[in-house]
Amino acid sequence: MIRITALITAGALFLTACQTGTGVGTITQTETITLHRTRPANPPPDTCWASQTAPQTDGDIWFQTPCPDALDTDFINTLQRALKARGLYDGEIDGTLGTGTRKAIRTYQAAHGLDSDVLALDTARQLGLIAYPRPDKA
Repeated sequence: MIRITALITAGALFLTACQTGTGVGTITQTETITLHRTRPANPPPDTCWASQTAPQTDGDIWFQTPCPDALDTDFINTLQRALKARGLYDGEIDGTLGTGTRKAIRTYQAAHGLDSDVLALDTARQLGLIAYPRPDKA
């Protein structure tokens, strides 16, 4: 079910739409995770990548990830809260990337086209943990 809310403030109209579900297993695919058959030849500086064996493609797939220095305790706490809010994580908010957190990451990402417990950058963006890049202004 989708709930649409309208708010008029100072002459501006703001609309929000929220997808509601019944908890675990009701993830609606709204965005996919960008996957590559090979690691990009000239990736932008300060980007990190992971690979995963993908039986459906008879080889590895590559995807961009948050760099390890970004995965501090505060980031993992926020990740756990985002997964908990979606009914995917039921453990303590402890800032550790343990089994329960990785299982929740895999559940979320599998519904978006990536069966991996390694956090993809696209997933971090979809969960609101990392900002989307701003489009270049022409």
